[in-house]
Amino acid sequence: MSADPPSGNPASPREIALVHFSEMDADLNTRSVIKGLINASETSLIVGATQSGKTFFTLDLALHVAGQPAWRGRTIRNGSVVYVAAEAGRGVINRVAAWKLRHGYKPGDSIPFAATVCAIDLCHNIDGDAWRLATAIQNAQRDQSLGSLSLIVVDTVSRALAGGDENSPADMGAFVYSMDKLRDYFGCHVAAVHHFGKDNQRGARGHSLLTANLDTIISTAANGSGFYATVTKQREGKAGTVMPFRLGMVTLGYDGDDEPVTSCVVEHFASDDSAREPPKAKAKKMSASATRALDQLRYAINAEGTYPPAQKEIPRDTRCVSETLWRRYCYNGGVSNGDARAQQKAFKTAAEYLLAEHMVDKWQEWVWIM
Repeated sequence: MSADPPSGNPASPREIALVHFSEMDADLNTRSVIKGLINASETSLIVGATQSGKTFFTLDLALHVAGQPAWRGRTIRNGSVVYVAAEAGRGVINRVAAWKLRHGYKPGDSIPFAATVCAIDLCHNIDGDAWRLATAIQNAQRDQSLGSLSLIVVDTVSRALAGGDENSPADMGAFVYSMDKLRDYFGCHVAAVHHFGKDNQRGARGHSLLTANLDTIISTAANGSGFYATVTKQREGKAGTVMPFRLGMVTLGYDGDDEPVTSCVVEHFASDDSAREPPKAKAKKMSASATRALDQLRYAINAEGTYPPAQKEIPRDTRCVSETLWRRYCYNGGVSNGDARAQQKAFKTAAEYLLAEHMVDKWQEWVWIM
């Protein structure tokens, strides 16, 4: 890595290296960041519709690169990660805090992960922020709070365009140039998070120059049982891998009004080897009783939830209540306006619906929100 960060001025002199024929022997050294998925010195896109889980999925992947030995059974070449939270801003902090709780990190524990929480411009090469971002990373490396970089994530493309036009080849080209400069300068993988357009079948929003230059594209989507991510492009590997997941709620604590502060973490529920697109549930209208039952379960967990003894059937660090307590909250909360018999029937029907739709899960007497 050079002593100075890359300049935003495209006219600045830079060295272009040539690789000669005699030097082009097979490279058998792995360049993987996550084996079989993303490699160093490449770029990727995680793209999906609104509320398709793409940011949580990407953040989970990034945090694993910084601090875990494997992700979905794939080995990781650990290294430092910088997450550009251009859309979430400081909201990324609670998401990371939830991941820390779920993965057993204690206060003061550290992994080489850092995020920016301010607006950023990766579209305007002369007046933009690519070189400022590189300088901030390099300064963190000098003070040893970050080491060798494995991954930079830009979330989202539209926010990092800083007013640029997604449909303009000039503006999208400038963004791609910034991704490439960061990739080449740090020798890391650069991933961006992006939105689908109005028609999901037509792919990522904006000019096709973005997707044409990527090594990997992962699309996320929601269905009745959660979410799934599908590898739709893999320049040097096999596309088509499906990665199902869901979001689990984590209570971080309580605010000044004694209201719970929550966020979500990704829970993977199938290995890549056996993954299939989860079956899409039939759309059913949620009844008023089911809505009230779900609300009452949430109230019960927030007020009296507890962590059951560790067992594989219940996701780790998931607050639960007994079905008996949930039923009592539902009766008190008016799951039905009828008599005791009507309330019993309404609760039974609502609970069966919520379980069938994978909104709630149950093991023995324990119940929790999925």
